[in-house]
Amino acid sequence: MKMKNIYRLGTLALFGTALSACSFLDTDPQIIPAENYYTSETKLQYGLAGVYGPLSSEELYGNYYSLQISNADDLCYFNNYNNIDTRPDRYNHTAGTAVIYDAWLKLYQGIKNANEYIKGVEASQIDPEDLSTPKSRYVAEARFLRAYYHFLLAQAWGDVPLRVEAATSPNPNDVQLAATPQEQVLKWCVDEIEAVVGDLDPEVDQTPSRVSQTVAEGILARIYLFMAGESVAEVEGLSKTEMYKKAADWAYEVIKSGKHHLNTNYEQVFINMIQDKYDTEYHESMWEAEFLGDRTSADKWTNGRIGDLIGLKSQSTNTNYSEWACNYSYGFYNGSYTLWQLYSETDRVESDLSPEDDENNIAGKMVIDRRRIWNLPGYNFQGYSGSDATGGRKIEYTVNNDKKAGILLQTRSMYRTPWNYNNIFAMRTIEGLEEVEGKFDLNDLVYEPDVMCAIRNAGKWRRETLYENQMSAKSLYTTINFPLLRYSDVLLMYAEAVNEYNGAPDDIAKEAIREIRTRAGIQTNENQLNDPQSFRELVRNERGRELVFEGLRKYDLIRWGIFVDRMHQAGTNIPAENKYRNVSYTDYAASTYANVSERHIYLPIPTKELAVNHALTQNPLW
Repeated sequence: MKMKNIYRLGTLALFGTALSACSFLDTDPQIIPAENYYTSETKLQYGLAGVYGPLSSEELYGNYYSLQISNADDLCYFNNYNNIDTRPDRYNHTAGTAVIYDAWLKLYQGIKNANEYIKGVEASQIDPEDLSTPKSRYVAEARFLRAYYHFLLAQAWGDVPLRVEAATSPNPNDVQLAATPQEQVLKWCVDEIEAVVGDLDPEVDQTPSRVSQTVAEGILARIYLFMAGESVAEVEGLSKTEMYKKAADWAYEVIKSGKHHLNTNYEQVFINMIQDKYDTEYHESMWEAEFLGDRTSADKWTNGRIGDLIGLKSQSTNTNYSEWACNYSYGFYNGSYTLWQLYSETDRVESDLSPEDDENNIAGKMVIDRRRIWNLPGYNFQGYSGSDATGGRKIEYTVNNDKKAGILLQTRSMYRTPWNYNNIFAMRTIEGLEEVEGKFDLNDLVYEPDVMCAIRNAGKWRRETLYENQMSAKSLYTTINFPLLRYSDVLLMYAEAVNEYNGAPDDIAKEAIREIRTRAGIQTNENQLNDPQSFRELVRNERGRELVFEGLRKYDLIRWGIFVDRMHQAGTNIPAENKYRNVSYTDYAASTYANVSERHIYLPIPTKELAVNHALTQNPLW
């Protein structure tokens, strides 16, 4: 049964008919039923939904953990230059920042739900003949999720309390628990997942809703890679080289299963998430945090803001929502100039030139990486307006030594708005320009795909109505899912891990890189595949190009031991020419990057947590 069906079923069971229309996933109950509750498969499914539920909260993958805590890195920055709040994505946060406490609390709620569910199900006397799925599989999923929540905590905070038992009373003393060293928490996580991986569903029919064996294997590869990194202390009896081998072994289990493949179309992976569709052909998206509604009514409740906070800016003041070409989006995150260079210059083959003009490419110029086209599109939906008497934006430019001027006026949210500098535009044409006196002459349009490349909105989850359902209201909450594990990530983890432990890539690792780059429409320099150091850099760069905006890059930089340096480099890597930048954005980004220091490798323990758990101490440097 798909998790979405379980969530809806669970809502009815817990809240009765009054809230029967709400999604269980998004109501996220605070109480898991008592152990004598589990007398049927329906109730097993209901309880399990409560363990999955926190993943799809705003505090975790709906916003706080996925975006504010994890998404600001050398390739992505928060762009709202009028915002002066203390925020994790500005690296000016403190131990009292609410977002940090809320994410911490939600992760421990997930752990609490898992502990109580495991205890209740293990004590139940349900007849195995009444189950279509073994009870052991329900317990295995809950144990996996409990370990995953602990991994997210250890990854972001370092040393954290390891809570593996359900509380037996409301005694306040149960709260008092000292932190376990990070490496020990991570070792417990992999031991726990390895203990249950064989009990998980071997098929992928329920993915990306629910955890399967291959999902667990992929997450094991991720945790082992993190453990092998420079930021984690070595575990006694397990060397860093052995951790890399473990990561490679588990990633290979996914590869050799043959159950997952790259979708032939990169953007379709994310269009599926935007449209809330499952890919039953390729199964590239292996596990997702699911969001079920848009809050337009009580039966469409959700806690996800993917596409709204991160997406293509679309902020019309008109309320004719049914006519918009892109639903409402703040578009608060931009790709950095470093990301642009990663797509356009780094690891490119000089002879990889476009044979002809097309919508994006220019004949004789370097072929554009298809991932750049999707992730950093040449437009958003901010419209054109300005101080001209017509209400439009006046631009001045020169054509054949003749000085000219023109008015750009385009309604927000109704049409794609190409990025531009004077008469240089990032698209070959402009839709919806209004007829006003002095209107810009489209014959003067010069197409340059690099214009304003340092301030492009993160387009991976855009709310264009071409993909997302047309909204009838502002709808800041969306049904767009967020990926927790993709097969391309598994391929890249294998390539990295085998190169590190073996001292050189094997043929599978090399082919993984070729396959990913071929899908992106770009050639591969075979020399980079044959030198271990060059291969290491290629894999690291490929992870950035492929997985940007998915909340992984920050932790990659941390485990590689280059987080602070790369963040500072990104802050000073700003193009000099005005046609590539807007200083309001790039100066704000530079100030964010300048805030980063060694203490930002870990989050501070929340002040409120320290106030109730006196066995905890604050992280060093905080």
